[in-house]
Amino acid sequence: MKSESEYHKSPIANPGETEPANSSTWRRIITFWIVTRVWLSLLALFCSLGLPSSALEKKVAVWPPGAPLGEWLTRVLLEPWNRWDVEHFLNIATRGYRIDDGTLSFHPLYPMLGKIVGEIFGGHTLLGLFLVSNICCLLFLFCYDRLVRIDLTGEDSRRATHYMTLLPAAFALFAPYTEPLFLLLSALALLMARRGKWFMAGLAGGMAALTRQQGIILLLPLAWEFWEWAERNPRKLLANWRGAAGLLLVPAGLLTWLLYRAITLSDVVIELRRPGTLIYGLLISQSVTHMVPQQTFMPPWNALWIALNIPSRANMIDLCSGAVYLLILAIGGRILWRLRPSYFLYSLAIILISFSYSTGNRESYMGLPRHCLLAFPLAMPLAILGRKPAANLLFTTVGLIWLFAMSFFYVGQVLWVP
Repeated sequence: MKSESEYHKSPIANPGETEPANSSTWRRIITFWIVTRVWLSLLALFCSLGLPSSALEKKVAVWPPGAPLGEWLTRVLLEPWNRWDVEHFLNIATRGYRIDDGTLSFHPLYPMLGKIVGEIFGGHTLLGLFLVSNICCLLFLFCYDRLVRIDLTGEDSRRATHYMTLLPAAFALFAPYTEPLFLLLSALALLMARRGKWFMAGLAGGMAALTRQQGIILLLPLAWEFWEWAERNPRKLLANWRGAAGLLLVPAGLLTWLLYRAITLSDVVIELRRPGTLIYGLLISQSVTHMVPQQTFMPPWNALWIALNIPSRANMIDLCSGAVYLLILAIGGRILWRLRPSYFLYSLAIILISFSYSTGNRESYMGLPRHCLLAFPLAMPLAILGRKPAANLLFTTVGLIWLFAMSFFYVGQVLWVP
C-alpha cells in the first residue's frame, strides 16, 4: 500500500516546504477559534439585546447577572444562537421525529449527539447541541489542516483553514447547526481515503450521510480516490474488494435512515410516474412542505432564473453569497483539478445541487450559502491564490465583513437565514 507521501505528488505543491502538523498547529487553531468564537458571541449578544427572540431573552436581563446563574448563562451564551433550524434540532432531540412538523427532513446524527451530550449536563439539550457543533468545528479545522498538508505547504494549510471560516455562511460553523459535524466527517473521509484506509473513509462518509443528505455525494470522491489508489487497474480494484466494501458504508448510512423513515413513520413514498418523488422520497422527505410549502429540484439555470427575477433582500444576499462560490469555482477550479480531481468533482457536485434547489417565489434560494459551504475543498485554491499579500488581504477583509454581517442577519433575524 502506498504511503501518504507517495500516494500523490501535486504539481502545485512544494513538498520541500511541507511541514508536519504538531502541537503548534493545535495551539494556532484553538487560539484562532477562541478569538473568533468570542467576537461572534459578543456580536450575537449585542443583537440579542436589541432584537430578543425567545421568552428567556425577553425575561432575563443581561446585566447585572441575575439568579439563578445557570439561567443567566443560558440567556447570555446560548439563547442568542437559538434561531431558525435550531428549533427543529431541539424538537428532534427532546420529543423525536414527527411526520407533521417537517423534522423528517433533518438527518438524525447531530440531534442524537446533542441529546447525549445534553444528558451529561443535566438534560440541557441546547447546551449539548452547542457543544457538539463547536467541538466539531475545532476538530474539522484540524482535520482540514492535515488534509491540505498532504499536497500543499504548512502556510497554505494555515490560509485554507483561515479562509474556511470566512466563506459566506461560515457563521454556521459556530452555531448549533449540522455543518460542523458534516464538514468534520467529510474531511475525515477524504483524509482516510488519501491514506488508503478505505473502511475508515467509508465509515466517516456513512456517518456524514446520517448527518445531512449531501453525505451521499462523498461516494463520488471516495470512489475516484479508490480508482486512483488502484492505479486505474481493474484487477487491482477487484483484488482489494474489502476496500470497495468499506466504501459501501456511505450509502449504507443513508439506507439506515431510509429504513427508519419507511418502517417507523411510512415517510418514504416513491412514484415512478413522478420523478420528483425519487429525490424527496430518498434524500429529503415529503413532510418538508410543512416548513417550506414551495420547493423543488430543477436544472440550476432554471432555479437561478427564478431567483434573479425575485428582487427580495433575502434573495439578493443568497445570490451574492452563492456568486462567491461560483467565482471561486470558476477561478480556482482548474487549480483544484490539478491539485486533486476528486476534490473538484465533489465541490462541483455540491455547488450544482445547491443551485438546483428552489424554494418558491419569495425566497427562492433559501439556505443556498450554507449548502455551498459544504464544498470545503474550495478553500484550497483560495489558499494558493492567497500567497500574494494583496489577495490575502482582500480575502480576509471581505470574509470578515461577510462573517459578521451574516451572523447579524442570523441572530437578529433581519433576513431569512435558516
